[in-house]
Amino acid sequence: MKYCLYLLSFFLMLPLCSKAEDITVKRERVFTGTGLYGFMNGGADLFLEYGVQKLTTRDLVYLDEEYILDIYEMPTPEDAFGIYSVHTFKCIEADRGEGINCLSAYQLQCVIGNQYVSLVFTSGSDKAKANADQVMAFFTADLNKDEVSFPEQIAIPKPYSGVVKFLRGQISLSAACLSLATLLKEIPYTCVWLLPSEEQDEKYALICFDNKEKVTETGKKMEKKDVLSKGEDWLYVRIREDKQIEEDYGPFGF
Repeated sequence: MKYCLYLLSFFLMLPLCSKAEDITVKRERVFTGTGLYGFMNGGADLFLEYGVQKLTTRDLVYLDEEYILDIYEMPTPEDAFGIYSVHTFKCIEADRGEGINCLSAYQLQCVIGNQYVSLVFTSGSDKAKANADQVMAFFTADLNKDEVSFPEQIAIPKPYSGVVKFLRGQISLSAACLSLATLLKEIPYTCVWLLPSEEQDEKYALICFDNKEKVTETGKKMEKKDVLSKGEDWLYVRIREDKQIEEDYGPFGF
């Protein structure tokens, strides 16, 4: 099942900055591959786990407010959503319009095609927040519009931001759900879609593999009642997480 989950249609309803000179680009830098280490220090490993290909970062001024715009080019829209999903929580507003987006006190984040885009407004002022959409739209209007494909097994209504996580490896998985990371430590998997449960100390997970044998192997390590459904290359399971683990490792505390 596919959803039209890019933010562009929402931004196009907004008045764009009238002239390019309205925005001052104080500095622009481009990083690729392991070059991220020099820019992000310890945070680069997480982005590299999702296969980040390029980062373009700009320091901006618009209407006397300062912004930092980061555009991360990822291999797929799913990877863009994944790195976005582990950076979004406590949204003031989520998934406005037809897009995947999260507005918080000092930041507007979104997924557009295979790009994860972050716009930080360092003052946190009402003025900076009110103009964030226009700044974002100006720099993202030409980005591709590929859709994020959500598996049918996890079909849920919006908002997705702050609810669904897409996890590529042990770094992201360990921070999101340590008990599942422990379960899969010795088992190769291609990705995990993680969703909340009605119960506080459990989650649902769609685990994807590249062969049927790994499905069987993983299922044998779990209680039968926690394997909710399965297919040729996937398992949909319930994961119980110790409350103390949740408090220690909960959502990414960036």
